[in-house]
Amino acid sequence: MKYRHVFWAFILIAIGTLFMLNNFGVLEFGFRTLWSLWPLILILWGISILPISDGIKITSLVVVLALTVIFFNKISRHSSWLHFNDFRNLPGKDWSDEDEDTTSTYNYQPQNLSVPFDSVTGKGILKLEAAAGNFNLAGVTSDFLSFNKTGDIGNYSITTTNENGRKQINLSLEKSRVRHTVNENKVEIRLNEKPSWNLDFDIGAAEIIMDLRDYKIDTTNIDAGASSIDIKIGNKNPLTVMTFNAGASSIKVEIPKESGCQIKSESFMISKEFEGFSKKGDGIYQTANFATGKNKIFLTIKTAISKIEINRY
Repeated sequence: MKYRHVFWAFILIAIGTLFMLNNFGVLEFGFRTLWSLWPLILILWGISILPISDGIKITSLVVVLALTVIFFNKISRHSSWLHFNDFRNLPGKDWSDEDEDTTSTYNYQPQNLSVPFDSVTGKGILKLEAAAGNFNLAGVTSDFLSFNKTGDIGNYSITTTNENGRKQINLSLEKSRVRHTVNENKVEIRLNEKPSWNLDFDIGAAEIIMDLRDYKIDTTNIDAGASSIDIKIGNKNPLTVMTFNAGASSIKVEIPKESGCQIKSESFMISKEFEGFSKKGDGIYQTANFATGKNKIFLTIKTAISKIEINRY
């Protein structure tokens, strides 16, 4: 067995183990902690290029990952207690039961936002920035945009600018006191079907579901971390361009059979299923009707370790 064949597999197993132990309450581990693990990648990479046998490399890899799990286990058991006691020992601070009960601080209510429709605007630009959660974009609204949020991650702010018949809408989390453990962040967005749309989502770890069949989509850019992305594209626009930048993600895209489609895949270690596509070059795939299709869809996929599935309906 070659070391390079199991390198990323062991990394995924280790990260999955840490999340599983977090779910069972054995240790505290979340996506914020995951981002701080990048030095571990350098350590494992360094092991991979050492001039030693693959057997020793694999053994070293297992040892490093085991020590990582043990380290987080010990830290998670003591860090919260230590930080809490550090604050309790601050001079002049009277810690009563009322001080310790801060549940109401995080009792966020459902949030509903909207942007009124105006007939002079022919293009909408939606920019969404969020850390994590469930995001659903589907359905039409008589407003230009409607937004609904439930959960305890905090509230979103919305700003709009108008210029030359283009309306840009920015949605982002407000700076607020955020819980260490977020139970839910569920966002539902509806768009007006009359303008054409440019979508730009910058999201960390998320489940993203988009049914875009009701809209005229010019461009879509999704920059995500470890996410599950499920998108259904319509054929209301003669040209649609989509770009995916993702980490360890699952991406599923459904496109109309009557639309010609080209995929440009710039991905590392992926599992891919491109139904009805033929390979035309290095990372380039096209449908048989790409040249003759009335509507054109261009997909660019840049991922690390991901599963990519493109289906035609």
